[in-house]
Amino acid sequence: MDARAPLDEAALRRCLEPFGLAVGLPTAAYTSPEVFAWEREHFFDRSWMCTGRAGVHARGGDQRELHGWAFVRADAGGVGFERQFGNIGDHLRPYEPERLVVAARHSYEVRANWKLVHENYQECYHCSEIHPALCKVTPPDSGYSIDIRGMYVAGPMDLRDDVETMSLDGRSGGVPLRGLSGRQLREVGYFGVWPNLLISPHPDYVLTHRIEPLDVDRTFIECEWLFPPEALQRPDFDPGYAVEFWDITNREDWTACESLQRGVSSRGHRPGPLSVAWEAGTYMFVTMLATGYLEGEVPRAARPWGAEVPRSETLATARDRSGV
Repeated sequence: MDARAPLDEAALRRCLEPFGLAVGLPTAAYTSPEVFAWEREHFFDRSWMCTGRAGVHARGGDQRELHGWAFVRADAGGVGFERQFGNIGDHLRPYEPERLVVAARHSYEVRANWKLVHENYQECYHCSEIHPALCKVTPPDSGYSIDIRGMYVAGPMDLRDDVETMSLDGRSGGVPLRGLSGRQLREVGYFGVWPNLLISPHPDYVLTHRIEPLDVDRTFIECEWLFPPEALQRPDFDPGYAVEFWDITNREDWTACESLQRGVSSRGHRPGPLSVAWEAGTYMFVTMLATGYLEGEVPRAARPWGAEVPRSETLATARDRSGV
């Protein structure tokens, strides 16, 4: 029996062309109920899905824990835990997520396919157009590549010189995470973890987005702000400085994702090329998906483009090459 996704093979193979020639996923990947049902069986059930913080959410199936988050795999014959997460634990270890405490939680329902949420997270091409507060505290074209061995897409972005963290005024209302030093105190990480967790470590807190696909064009997102216990013990502590910033940014992103969903749902939609200057992370995510669709199983980890070169240099080189 052919287990491949009900998507056009030729369209998927165009996604796997070399970076600079590849295009985005075919329209049906975002709009077809049949594709969404296929993803539930072949991607979600066979992957380790994040259910939230360990000890809070209990569900059936195989259960494992990583740095304080609980993961469940419905199909015991699915992907192995080590294969899925690879070396992501090494990158997260200095932040000690397992000892952090949830100080705030927001939930959202976005009228968009779950993959559009991931793709939005993996690039900052859109940032200068819709995120004025974010661009005040971090250069949208900053960052560098990291060693990725697992089913995730990741890369940090720098904080501006006069900024302490991601907040509306750039100031921190908390305390630095005790395990950080040097460059880690001057950047924010972005880890898009397959299939449903986004982890954003900051110098003073960790932000997560847990993605729960509800339908082909509807996604539930639970956002949590995690702080070290010593910050919460301060009598004047208020997580609002981080919560307000990211709630504004989240809503800007959800509006963009919903607009994209309307676009991919139109009769005139055609997959377009991915920007060499801005969308390396999106390319990695799209190639993972296209490979999984074609092979009929949870995709293999993608090798990052430009892994040996700092991402800021990669972006600059790409712009010189493309004239962007």
